[in-house]
Amino acid sequence: MDAASEGSTPLPPPPPSGLVSGDYAIKPLGGLVTAIGVLVPITAGLGLLFALLNELSLNDARLFLAGSISETEFVNSYGPGLTLQLAQTLTQLGAGISVIVWMRRLASHHEQIGRTSTWKPAWAVGGWFVPPLIFYVIPFLMFRELWKATDQRTESWTTSPSSPLITGWFITFGILPTGLAIGQWLDRSPLLGSGASAMAETAINQRLIIWGSALASVASAALFVVFARQLTRRHEALLKSLGIH
Repeated sequence: MDAASEGSTPLPPPPPSGLVSGDYAIKPLGGLVTAIGVLVPITAGLGLLFALLNELSLNDARLFLAGSISETEFVNSYGPGLTLQLAQTLTQLGAGISVIVWMRRLASHHEQIGRTSTWKPAWAVGGWFVPPLIFYVIPFLMFRELWKATDQRTESWTTSPSSPLITGWFITFGILPTGLAIGQWLDRSPLLGSGASAMAETAINQRLIIWGSALASVASAALFVVFARQLTRRHEALLKSLGIH
C-alpha cells in the first residue's frame, strides 16, 4: 500500500446493482388511487341509498302482499331500488379492477426491490377469488405485507407493524358481511329478482340485513380509501429513498 492510500479515507462500498430508476419497471399509482377514492365511496353510497329506498318501499310491500295494491304499483315503487343495485354492481366492478391493478403494481414494485416474501404480484388477482370468496383472507394478508414492505426505518421489514386500518377494513368488508350472509341464508328468504312477491318479502324480512350490509360497506369504504392513500404515500417515499423514480 502506498503512502497516499494509507492516509486516504476508505471508499464506501458500491451501491447494489440495479439501483437506477431506468432498471425498474415502475408504473404510476396516482390515477389508480384517484379511481379508488371515487369508485369505492360511490359504491358504498349506492348501497346506503338502496337501503333507504328499501325502507321507503316497506309500506307498499306490505300492501302488495295483503292484496291492497297491484303488482304493477309495487314494482313501480320498488323499481328505483333495483336500478340502484345495477348501478352499484357497475361501480363495484370498476372499483374492484382499480384495486386489483393497484395492488399488483405495488407488489410488482416490491418484488423488484426484494421486498416480497409470501404474496407475489399474481396474488393481487387470484387472492380475491380463493374460497371463501366473501371472507377475503388473502387480500387481508397481502395488504399487511404490502404495508410492512414500505417501512423505511428497518431492514427487517417483515417484522414491522401493520396498519390498524387494514384490520378495520377486514372486519367491515370480510367478517361482518360473512355474518350477514349467514344470517340471510338462515332466514331462507327468497332472493331479489325471483318475482314481485319474493321482492316484497325480501324487502320486509331482510330489512335489518340490508341496513347492516349498507352500513358495513360505508365503514369499509372509508377505511379502505384512507388506507390506500397512506400506503401509496409510504410506497412512493420508499422508492424515493432508494433513488428509484
